[in-house]
Amino acid sequence: MKHRPVFSTLFLSFLLAVSCGKQDPLVPSQGRGSLVESVQLGTLTKAQVAELITDFSAQNVARYDVTYHAITYRTEYDGGGVESKGLLILPTGVAAPPLLAYFHGTLLPLPSLMKKETPSLFAGSADGFREVRTMGLGFASAGYAVFLPDYIGYGLTEKKEHPYIYYPEMFKSNVDGLLAAREFLTKQGVPANKRLFLTGWSQGGGACLSAHKYIQESYADRFEVVASSSLAAPSNVTRLVNTVLEKEKEAQGILFVVSWALYSINRFSAIKRPTDQIWTYPVPNQMAAVLPLSNVPDQILRGAFIRGIRTGTDRAFADELKRNSVHEGWKPVGRVFLHHGDDDSVVPYFNSVDALNGLKAQGGDVTLYTYPGGDHDTELDNFVLTTLNDFEPLK
Repeated sequence: MKHRPVFSTLFLSFLLAVSCGKQDPLVPSQGRGSLVESVQLGTLTKAQVAELITDFSAQNVARYDVTYHAITYRTEYDGGGVESKGLLILPTGVAAPPLLAYFHGTLLPLPSLMKKETPSLFAGSADGFREVRTMGLGFASAGYAVFLPDYIGYGLTEKKEHPYIYYPEMFKSNVDGLLAAREFLTKQGVPANKRLFLTGWSQGGGACLSAHKYIQESYADRFEVVASSSLAAPSNVTRLVNTVLEKEKEAQGILFVVSWALYSINRFSAIKRPTDQIWTYPVPNQMAAVLPLSNVPDQILRGAFIRGIRTGTDRAFADELKRNSVHEGWKPVGRVFLHHGDDDSVVPYFNSVDALNGLKAQGGDVTLYTYPGGDHDTELDNFVLTTLNDFEPLK
């Protein structure tokens, strides 16, 4: 069964933005990455797992029963300390399951959607939670300990703004969640192990590839990335933004992606420019950027801003876009597997081609799986099954 992405409901509703809460300082005795609480939410047999995976036949994937837990942990957001949540799914009867992160794709910050897609809210039913069921349960029932972060802006932190496609900020809570997940496993008697597998789709694919980079640069003493596998990752954010803005007078259905990304880059980086210098209409919060008044770039963005991005003369944004692009300039330690449909209408195929060429040029061991005619949300079966095959000999 094929489904459209969660964000296909973009133009069906418009809700007022939730305000951004104030952070509290980090508590020294309970700092970043520490496990605050864990709650077992339920169990599923492997037969139930197979039934819940509706994107493909999972009879050969679902090998183990699973338990699933909501974990709360300390992390950092916008310079302050917060608590966030994620979902940890464990295979039953596997003494030392490899730790695997799955980073989910774009989820519009609308309460009606968040209740059916935020990982830590999963209750074991087939209603919503497509990524939890397909990728989370799929990888876990195949033998991995799977951690799925909610991200800041969802679940416990739903009143805060999400740093959409701004990987330097997203990474903080994601890596802290992984540290907390490993603490949970250790307390359950699983031997401490630095080995880590990373996966993700769409925005989560970018989070996956950027986490591969940031972990080996800053957390090599805590984790060893064995391999990462991403589907439809927006890895070349500079080119993605420019591809949209160069057609500034044409209607483009994915303009909201760029608008939201620009808002996050401006808000969470050091730029922090008044929004009336970027948008032509009032943008007091992320929801105004997520739901633009038009899908034509020059109707929602200032002409001077568009020209500055396209010519590269807006150095502040050019530098942040480059910093946020992870398709080149670093050599991966561990394998990199890229997956992309070449007819992707949301995240263009060139993102993965650029990552293949850029990372191989640095000496990386990179493989790109191209799915002819594949769109943004049609290749989840190929992604899961091929990733499991690629990871198996590396476990």
